[in-house]
Amino acid sequence: MINPKHPSPQFKTGDSSSKDKADVFLKGGTVLNVYSGELKKVNIAIKGEKIWYVGRRSNILGDGTLVLDMRDKLLVPGYVEPHCHPWLIYNPASFGEEACRLGTTTLFCDNLIFYMLMGIELFEEFMDAFLDMPIKFFWFCRAVPQTPMEKEDELFSVNNLVRLLKNPLVQSLGEITRWPELLKGNSKIMKMISCAKTLGKRVDGHTAGANYDKLNVISRAGIESCHESINGKEVLERLRLGIYIMLRESSLRQDLSDILKTVRKNNVLTDRMMLTTDASTPAFYEKVGITNHLIEIAIKEGINPILAYRMSTINPAVYFGLDNKIGGIAPGRDADILVLKDLLHPTPEKVIARGKIVAEDGRLIEPFPQIEWERFFPKSAFSERNWHAKSNFFHIQCNSKRVMFPTVKLVNTVITRKEWVEFGVEDGLLDLKTRDRFCFLSLLSRDGRWVANGVLQGFGEVEGLASSFNTATQILVIGRDPDAMSAAANRVLEIKGGIVAVENKKIVYELPLPLGGVMSDAPMQKLAKKDRELQEFLSKRGFPFHDPLYTLIFLPNDFLPEIRVNYNGVVDIRKNKILWPRRELV
Repeated sequence: MINPKHPSPQFKTGDSSSKDKADVFLKGGTVLNVYSGELKKVNIAIKGEKIWYVGRRSNILGDGTLVLDMRDKLLVPGYVEPHCHPWLIYNPASFGEEACRLGTTTLFCDNLIFYMLMGIELFEEFMDAFLDMPIKFFWFCRAVPQTPMEKEDELFSVNNLVRLLKNPLVQSLGEITRWPELLKGNSKIMKMISCAKTLGKRVDGHTAGANYDKLNVISRAGIESCHESINGKEVLERLRLGIYIMLRESSLRQDLSDILKTVRKNNVLTDRMMLTTDASTPAFYEKVGITNHLIEIAIKEGINPILAYRMSTINPAVYFGLDNKIGGIAPGRDADILVLKDLLHPTPEKVIARGKIVAEDGRLIEPFPQIEWERFFPKSAFSERNWHAKSNFFHIQCNSKRVMFPTVKLVNTVITRKEWVEFGVEDGLLDLKTRDRFCFLSLLSRDGRWVANGVLQGFGEVEGLASSFNTATQILVIGRDPDAMSAAANRVLEIKGGIVAVENKKIVYELPLPLGGVMSDAPMQKLAKKDRELQEFLSKRGFPFHDPLYTLIFLPNDFLPEIRVNYNGVVDIRKNKILWPRRELV
């Protein structure tokens, strides 16, 4: 409902006998026409959730029409985020609220964590739960997980994925992180790509590290887009091979300015380019914004402002085949319209979504509808067993006086290198006491049935840190003291998910994540504060990088170099070789 106390200049007028009466009438604004590239002063009539008319007419007003004076204002389509992961400790609703107030009215969301925790039927219900939100939520479904998991073939079966792809809320198959499998001609993934194309759905890629020759094979296999370019050269290579480019600026990587310099220097077409924040931390979003920030960067780097807005509106709409619905201001399109000061200021003064004013001056008119979180993330589902972690779970047993062990060395927030290090052995256990800046690293199953133990270097030194926030949806535990590690893990079990640090037998940091152990139901502002607290806590203990949430989430994955700890144990990702196997606990 439109707030009757809304401060905008507004009045009601018109001929009550008119057949086609507008519900909302935007009078005298300058419209950015993303189809023609023009700026035109026109009126806009909105009826229900649709744009009814764009032009000079003003005789379509009824007694109940809300008229907004848009003189000296610029009207642009609502922004489209083509690739987001709405589970980076926030949840889709809280991320949606943040995106909405800053002008993003359509989100294309990763289903990975939701699907892994819910299964297909409950996830389908979950998608439907967002249908009445002020903004639109579409989804991309994963062909494979990001880490090895039990019953992977069952959950990610061809039948399940075909069923998801047939759902109109699912718009693409993606992101395919295991792109080396495409080089091998993996029959299951190729079958899924073929199915997606048959259904008219897109195929999103994740081609980090692929050289030009490999990109040829990947493009030939059917990958249609990539968001992983980290420099201008990679953008040009993918663009020239027919791959759509999602240009990224995120909390993990701030590459957009340099990439756009290459785009401008080479004077390449931008029709197949989109802008994305990928997955960014709450503190990052609070500091800089979302899509509005990306457009600001593009304009600053000399990109024609009209092209910059197209990259965040009509370009993603065309990519997903939804340009008859979103991405532009034209009759029959969804009434998602932003009111801006001018072309150089992409942060909206007012946000209209689904034909209603939903935000003004950076504030929502009212909060989003509540989701029945307990239905989708019941607390009882966090673990299948009633159990407690013991300190000996995190020991690495050895049969000699010294041992060469394959350590996981962090070289930046997410990239690791394998380094064999010799350790002493005390009472049959690998001993870290004489080694500084090393920690034990374990992936512990939520039900306490298995553990994969390794050694991590380059993280700093903590006594005990446990986190259920990771792509394996298990409990990642880091520390130098197995007693503190077990205490942190047990606190995570007690609160049914979260990030917990223990020192001197006391909890010194705690972030509950009650939604599947991965997300919070708290608002974005509170999560930004907890995000900064975690960064400060780990920085004081020697963590040298800028985005520890990414380190926690990616340590168990199977697609970034070079060595990881996951369901199989300590694994050399490049060689697909288990270096130290997991240990069964029950």
